[in-house]
Amino acid sequence: MATTVPAIKSKMGSIEYYNAKLRAADLAAIARAASKGDDWANLSIEERLQRALNDKRVREEIVPYLANAEDRFFGSIIVLVYEPNVFAYESFGKWLNGETPAAYNEVIQQLGVLTIDGGDLIVLDGQHRWSALRALINRVNDKGQEITGPFVGAVREDELAVIFIPFYGSETTRRIFNKINRSAKPTGRSDNIITSEDDGYSILTRKLLAAGEPLSVADSKGELIVNWRSNTLSDRSSQITTVSAVYETVKAICKENGFHFEEKDRVVRPSDHELDAAYDHVAQWWTSLLEHISVFKEAVDAPDLISTLRKNETDNLLLKPAAQIAVMRGLLVATRRYGLKNVQAIKRLNKINWDMHSPLWRDVLVSAGDRIVARNENYNRTAELIAYLLAGSSANYTDEDKDRLRESLADFKSDSAYELPKPVA
Repeated sequence: MATTVPAIKSKMGSIEYYNAKLRAADLAAIARAASKGDDWANLSIEERLQRALNDKRVREEIVPYLANAEDRFFGSIIVLVYEPNVFAYESFGKWLNGETPAAYNEVIQQLGVLTIDGGDLIVLDGQHRWSALRALINRVNDKGQEITGPFVGAVREDELAVIFIPFYGSETTRRIFNKINRSAKPTGRSDNIITSEDDGYSILTRKLLAAGEPLSVADSKGELIVNWRSNTLSDRSSQITTVSAVYETVKAICKENGFHFEEKDRVVRPSDHELDAAYDHVAQWWTSLLEHISVFKEAVDAPDLISTLRKNETDNLLLKPAAQIAVMRGLLVATRRYGLKNVQAIKRLNKINWDMHSPLWRDVLVSAGDRIVARNENYNRTAELIAYLLAGSSANYTDEDKDRLRESLADFKSDSAYELPKPVA
């Protein structure tokens, strides 16, 4: 059965292609993914055009997004038209008459109808999105499980942008596919945090940086004290942390207080009520951190001097994003498990030796080459060490806790004779 769609004929270099509009149900019905059985795609290992479909990604990320998001949106899906019986484009210009306003003539010449009959329509770019659409229209995922969500039935009527490309031969088609996938650069973590409207942790992180909020402080050039463009800070940086590190602290605070906003699980933006309740905890912690950690307070009071503060070896580890993540986790352990008050625990941080060259941090958070070890297990061991330094002298911190920590750190440091330092209070 022929497929006839409204389309615009375009050309880039030597490649002619057609921008069209299709219902999701129609695209799911007429297109398919490339397969190893395609002669033109499987002549050799170098000529395989399509990457293996990641069913887990389709099932756990894209399908829930489509089924639950009212404001769902996709970019164009690119479809290869292979050996059709009919592939014809007719411009509306042939029906122009003297009554058509002259200003519209040139525009109408570019619009038309594309008819495709027979052959194969093969998804070159967007196979995971296409697979998710097909699953939703069938209401069953790849594991045979029923798909549920408020918009499952509505997705089939969604209007999609589809780019049709005729088959120009194996070499040209491979080149197109290669350039599409090599040029597609995933957004970085900072970009995701700055732009996401569904991930609750990202929304709360941005709110911390908004005007009038704890991390809205800027230097004389108007630059925030949080680097939101990159995930790293140089030794001469005039900022105290990165948006990625702030995000990790926000996530830790939220989870500690029973708020779980992972986008892969929630898919749809949390309610304003949930976000407001979670933000109360996040803002309280960051307000206290900036007020009671000495080097942070100095930075807030004189943002233009942050690069100078970074040179002070007694505090330089506190100005490392990785250490800040561990600090936040350590504070949460000290307050939840050992009963310290938030401000009390934060003030005690100032008594810890934050020189990154100190043996205290060697092989726990800092490697022998004075490099930060930014791994989750190192963050957690460092957090446990910080919690001990803050609360180790309290009655709640048992001898069993100390033995367990000593053995853990001895293993990390490969030093069976390792002894815990004294707590700071």
